[in-house]
Amino acid sequence: MTRVSVIIPVYNIERHLRQCLDSVAGQTLSELQIICVDDGSSDASAGILAEYAARDSRFQIITQANAGPGAARNAGMERAQGDFLIFLDSDDWFEPDLLEEMTARALETGADVTVCRSVEFDSATGRERLSEWMLKTCFLPASAFTAQEIAPHLFQFTYGWPWDKLYRMDYLKREGFRYPPLPNSEDLVYVFPSLAAARRIAVTERTLVHHRVNRSASVSNSRHLDPGVPYQAVRLLEAELRSRDLYRLYERSFLNWAMEFLVWNASNMGDAAAGRQFFHALREEWMPALDFRSHAPAYYEDKTIYCKYLLARYLPWPVFSAIVRGYHALKSRRGAWR
Repeated sequence: MTRVSVIIPVYNIERHLRQCLDSVAGQTLSELQIICVDDGSSDASAGILAEYAARDSRFQIITQANAGPGAARNAGMERAQGDFLIFLDSDDWFEPDLLEEMTARALETGADVTVCRSVEFDSATGRERLSEWMLKTCFLPASAFTAQEIAPHLFQFTYGWPWDKLYRMDYLKREGFRYPPLPNSEDLVYVFPSLAAARRIAVTERTLVHHRVNRSASVSNSRHLDPGVPYQAVRLLEAELRSRDLYRLYERSFLNWAMEFLVWNASNMGDAAAGRQFFHALREEWMPALDFRSHAPAYYEDKTIYCKYLLARYLPWPVFSAIVRGYHALKSRRGAWR
């Protein structure tokens, strides 16, 4: 019996891949299907995958031309046979008992989606920090709940990445969620609808995933190559919610999140020219299209984000950029993550 299918998209990650694969192969829950999708790697990643598959029959390797992490995860899902499914990025790693802990929690609560805490590992410094904003239990009525119970904060209680979430397989098959063909931000369009449609969600307070940041070659550091992608992801996410007749229920939570996400991207594009391009599109096109201006200030719950929105709406790019960079630098010196 295969209890859990683990899907790992792989692309030119030879330096960190063994740590990732070892963390899955060494799980205390051994009934696994480990699906690694080589997304057209040109380094030694393919050889490393072959080595693991040769000595452990639980590893299954899919090879495809480079199509991005979303397409790689979709390819993995087509092979998945477990009772549960979880994704893991190939530069991250699990605690040894993550799968045992999370499947037990899912079985105990009957949850379609189970969420754990994670910690961020800074590749530049070698240090880890627990980031409380990754799982905000202050928004939750209990450790297991329906999506409707947290409708005002569905987009705020967790982050839109997939590797800290265990899914019940029959739920995924019934709903048919897929990743869109975007070069980044694609996980948002999968994760949030999968939470919004869930009959039951559970959380565990344990920190079970190590998420690597500040790796120069990561997908998240390529946003400047196509600055419009984050906005495309927002609109695809909105369309997905509307297609499932869920938008009205989650509209306020979604718009609060969208404002934060887009303003954050405006100040974190990683390239001055791309940041300026994003900023002007945000002000002139995207803010009006999302109708941010039609709501009173009280509609937006995070006043810091609302202040950034006002800065983006009224200040020129050089002033906005300088103020936000200074704000982030001050928070960093104080030890806050963002």
